[in-house]
Amino acid sequence: MKTLTQFTYKFSKDNTPIDYADPGETVKFVTKDCFEGLVTEDSDVPYHADYSHSNPTTGPLYINGAEPGDVLAVDILDVQVEDSGAVIICEDCGPLWKNSDPRTRILKIEDGQAIYKDVKIPINPMVGTIGVAPNGEDIPSAHASNCGGNMDSNIITKGVTVWLPVRVPGALLAMGDIHACMADGEVVGTGLEVGGEITVRVRLMKNFELNWAVTETEDAWFVNTNAPTCDEAITLGYCEMQRLIAQAYDWDLSDASMYMTLSGTLSANQACIEPTAGGNTFRIGTPKLLNKKGLLFGNVIE
Repeated sequence: MKTLTQFTYKFSKDNTPIDYADPGETVKFVTKDCFEGLVTEDSDVPYHADYSHSNPTTGPLYINGAEPGDVLAVDILDVQVEDSGAVIICEDCGPLWKNSDPRTRILKIEDGQAIYKDVKIPINPMVGTIGVAPNGEDIPSAHASNCGGNMDSNIITKGVTVWLPVRVPGALLAMGDIHACMADGEVVGTGLEVGGEITVRVRLMKNFELNWAVTETEDAWFVNTNAPTCDEAITLGYCEMQRLIAQAYDWDLSDASMYMTLSGTLSANQACIEPTAGGNTFRIGTPKLLNKKGLLFGNVIE
């Protein structure tokens, strides 16, 4: 199994691959926390985000055979975290900033629980940033986009698959920004930020239209979107889910719309991101149906 340790601060078609993998191959990404390990004490100055130099992502990994118009499937096989992490109220970040003081807390992780004051919080290690390179301008690794990136969805954990639209040859996969635990919204700008290791298997679907990253869990599908305003992001997500449902179930768009108002979910991944940093991120979900094919179907190379 390949192990990757080199990192980058941007998703870019011009990034040089640090390694290559065939579809079906398993790869380990060794990651730094979003502060690169520089925040280690409660007394450390609270972090003010420099989006051009934050959220280091390990990679990129070139996927052999991946071409624009394909879809890359990334199976999250395992997420391991270090034994402590940082949670910080980031300056001018999120809806609670005006009611809060800048503050840092280093939390220990013991027996699968994060120790916060006199409360033990079960950890649920998640991959905050996972994406591929765009075919246009570079995207800082602290931003989300229609190529994935800093989606900060707390359901991207061990056992799920993240499907990413391939925009450039080789896809150029990178990931990092692990959180030991994080609530929906990440309202102060951080979860429990930790370094760790992400083990994944990559697969490739040929010639399938996908406009946004999709998360597949055991029992549901989720479209991940972002935009400068919440309304725009939500609309983009619903429209992509509508299209995928209609295509998979052989319904027209109106039928898909009616089904979505009867059965589906809407959740905030982040509620703390400025429009200039890509805007807040959302996930729109729909349950898997046993008598229907999956929303992403086709020729998968494993």
